[in-house]
Amino acid sequence: MSRVVRWFLAVLASGLLALVAVGLVGVAWNDRADDVCREQAPQAAVGYTVTWEWSEFAYVCDYHTPTRQTKRVGIIDAFHGEGGQRHRPER
Repeated sequence: MSRVVRWFLAVLASGLLALVAVGLVGVAWNDRADDVCREQAPQAAVGYTVTWEWSEFAYVCDYHTPTRQTKRVGIIDAFHGEGGQRHRPER
């Protein structure tokens, strides 16, 4: 095989591997955001929806309550949970 063909196949394989990795992180983030939304739902909530917000680059939980509460679930919140608070400096 020529060097160009091997290089092309290597680049193609690397790109496909990167897409699969990004997809797996996205699926895990979505599932974890749903878990966080369910666990931290207010008492008055009768349900919630989880939507992706590009402006915040995070999933946003929209709780169905009389006061319309929302919660942002970023990647740190999704995978570090309550322990993620310890990484933030005290103000």
